[in-house]
Amino acid sequence: MIEFKNIIVGYSNITLFSIDDIQLNLGQLYILIGKNGSGKSTLLKSIVGLEKVIDGSILLNTKNISTLSKRDTSKMIAFVQSTFPNIDYLKVYDYIALGRSPYTNAFGRLSKADLDIIKSAIKTLNIEHLSEKFTTELSDGERQLVSIAKALCQDTSIILLDEPTAFLDYSNKTLLHTILKRIALETKKCIILSSHDLELSLETKSDFLTVNSKSKKLELIKAPSDRQTLISIAFS
Repeated sequence: MIEFKNIIVGYSNITLFSIDDIQLNLGQLYILIGKNGSGKSTLLKSIVGLEKVIDGSILLNTKNISTLSKRDTSKMIAFVQSTFPNIDYLKVYDYIALGRSPYTNAFGRLSKADLDIIKSAIKTLNIEHLSEKFTTELSDGERQLVSIAKALCQDTSIILLDEPTAFLDYSNKTLLHTILKRIALETKKCIILSSHDLELSLETKSDFLTVNSKSKKLELIKAPSDRQTLISIAFS
């Protein structure tokens, strides 16, 4: 669960938008939309602790993000950024396995339970055929799927994804939305993904987090939503 308490999102004292009191629950997929430069990525980074909010508090499962260590945060929240790290001679399987690092011992040894979680994540994203490839050999779309598999391996209650469908073809975009919706419902996770694919996002029948282009406030728009309402709030 994520709770926003009188938040001001921005950087260097530049306000991008504010959030009054919004609570995001487990078992839900939320679609974050807004104009380019509206602050969607900054919000995601603020939730995971990579950026500081100008004011207010963000609570993760009732705990203030500002009081959590990086290790504790990594056990509660997984973040798939829009960029993929280029690491030479690292195989896909080993990259995905890094998602278990918050739970392994000082030697990074994987238990049978860890190996089962890794196998499950790879199967969920249907990327078994990529396991033995080097990460530098992947296409942009494949990198997105591999990054999401790594996030699933963290086994966190919260997952954030910054434009995860940006480099995927239509069929994989549709599949990914379906998978994320199912994961949120079946495993009781709170998942937020930012997206420009409004039509596709509407098909998931999920709640929207919408940066109001006029009031500069984040609004929670409950499903079912309609295209014109979302456009008038976020893009007018």
